[in-house]
Amino acid sequence: MVFEKHILYPTPLEKLSSPLFDQKGLEVWVKRDDLCHPEVSGNKFRKLKYNLLKAKENKKETLISFGGAYSNHIYALAAAANLFNFKSEAIIRGQELNEESSPTLAFASQKGMKMHFVTRTDYRDKKTLSSKFSGESKFFIPEGGSNPYALPGCAEIIDEVLKEITPTHFCLAAGTGGTAAGVLSNKNYKGEVYGFPALKNGGFLIDEIQNLLQKPTDRLRFFDDYHFGGYAKYNDTLLKFIKYFENEFNIQLEQIYTAKLFYGIFDLIEKGHFPTSSKIVLYHSGGLQGRLSGL
Repeated sequence: MVFEKHILYPTPLEKLSSPLFDQKGLEVWVKRDDLCHPEVSGNKFRKLKYNLLKAKENKKETLISFGGAYSNHIYALAAAANLFNFKSEAIIRGQELNEESSPTLAFASQKGMKMHFVTRTDYRDKKTLSSKFSGESKFFIPEGGSNPYALPGCAEIIDEVLKEITPTHFCLAAGTGGTAAGVLSNKNYKGEVYGFPALKNGGFLIDEIQNLLQKPTDRLRFFDDYHFGGYAKYNDTLLKFIKYFENEFNIQLEQIYTAKLFYGIFDLIEKGHFPTSSKIVLYHSGGLQGRLSGL
C-alpha cells in the first residue's frame, strides 16, 4: 500500500514568532499534521496507517468502527477506505439519526460508508455490537481509532520532529488517548508530553493511555482546565483566541480540539509555566472539517 501517493508526510514543522515567546525565552513550533491530507488529516491518518496495513495483510475487505454524528474518526475512516480500496461501515450512536444528520455523516455516506444506527444505551455495549456486526471480511477498529496498531503511526510523528529539533515539551489535544500513547511509546523521545483533554473530567484518559502502553508513565502531564465546558463546547473567549491566532500566524484551528490545546499553551506561557530555553512543539491534529462555519 503506497500511502505517499495520497498522503503528505513527513509534514512540516513550523516555528512561530512572537514577542511573547522572546520575552519568556522560549521556542514554539507547530507540527502541521493538518496538511497531510484534506480528508484523512492529522492524527487520524497516523492512527489508521498500520490498521490499514494489517487489514490488507489479513485480506479484509471492510473497515468497521464506532462513532457519533460528528466523529472526526468516522469522517477520516470513510475517506481512507475510499482512497485505499476498502469498503467501510460504522456503528453510529443515536437511533434517531440518519445519513444526512450531520455534515460528517453525509460526507461518510457519499464515500460509500454503510451505517448502522443504534440506541445510545446499546452503543455502550460495544462488545455485543462488535459480535452482531462482525464478519469474516471485516476489520474492526475501535472508536477514535486508538488501538495497538495506532501507536507506531503516532510514534512516527516524534521521529519526524526529532530530525529537526529536540523538544523539551510535546503538547497535544486528547480525545481517546491514542496519540499521546503513541508519542510516549517512542523510545527516542525523552521529553515531557502535555495532554489537553477536549472533554470535561478527562483525567480518566491517563489510565486509557497507560493501558495502551501496557505500562505506567511518568512523562505525561494532563491539563484539564481548558475544555471550555466539555466535548465540542466553546465560548466567546475561545472563538476570539482562534481569530487572534489565525490572524497572527496564518494557521487555521477548530474549536473542538486544536484551539483548546493552543489556548492552553498560550495561557501557560503567559503565566510563566515553562522554563527559559524550553522548546515547545504543539501538535496540530487536523480535524478542520469540524471547524465552525463563519469563523
